[in-house]
Amino acid sequence: MPHTLRPLTLGQLLDSTFDIYRRNFLLFVGISAIPNSILLLLQLSLGFAIGSKGTAVGSAVILPALLVGFASLFVSSIVEAATTFGVSDVYLDMPTSIRACFSRIAGKALRVVYVSFLVGLIVGLGFLLCIIPGIYWLGKYGIAIPAVVLEDITGGEALERSSSLTQGAVGRVIVVSLLTGVFTLAMAFALDLGMEVLESAVFHHAGMLTGDTVQAVTSTLVGILLGPVTAIALTLVYYDQRVRKEAFDIERLMSMLDPSKSLTSEASSS
Repeated sequence: MPHTLRPLTLGQLLDSTFDIYRRNFLLFVGISAIPNSILLLLQLSLGFAIGSKGTAVGSAVILPALLVGFASLFVSSIVEAATTFGVSDVYLDMPTSIRACFSRIAGKALRVVYVSFLVGLIVGLGFLLCIIPGIYWLGKYGIAIPAVVLEDITGGEALERSSSLTQGAVGRVIVVSLLTGVFTLAMAFALDLGMEVLESAVFHHAGMLTGDTVQAVTSTLVGILLGPVTAIALTLVYYDQRVRKEAFDIERLMSMLDPSKSLTSEASSS
């Protein structure tokens, strides 16, 4: 179903987020499942390697933990980038696929990881500074990843771009991020509770899986099923702010009438 580019209310943004996710469930779950499944295999293999050595200390624990930490950052960044491409294609009524979304990441992977790390660091430091600065920076830099993914800009420029687009709308980005985050946490809690019941009733008595393994599997399922929600919402916020501040809807319409005119958004030209 084609979407009409126009300014959206907060309720319409959230409604569009879940509508796009529901209508394209296999696309977004497929995008999220591939990298997260690879990450799960890495976590389980490293956990098995450490466990086979008995009580591990020092570098035997630190190095695998660092490796898993970096891999988690890389995977979450790549998934968010591919999801952003998918949302853009769906929202602009363009053909898309899992392969098409991943194929466009190659030249942007390091920039996306850099921006993701930088935003996480800024927001994290902000939360350490009495929480309020972290919440504010969450809104200010909340659409930096959609910006670096969909536009031909550097990581530093993506932060400036997000700051510019969210000027006067920081609260809006904060509310969208927090509401989708609360939804994700609530669903994750329910899934985790279900897995605990299943583990105690079936796997524990059968001796099939350890508690750590079940936890890793649960975290992966949460990432696969719920990870796309916030990414979808923030991509829609990115386009909504462009419509409000840059008349992107008119720019898009003109480009459709005259294909020789390219848009500034990479997603629109790919």
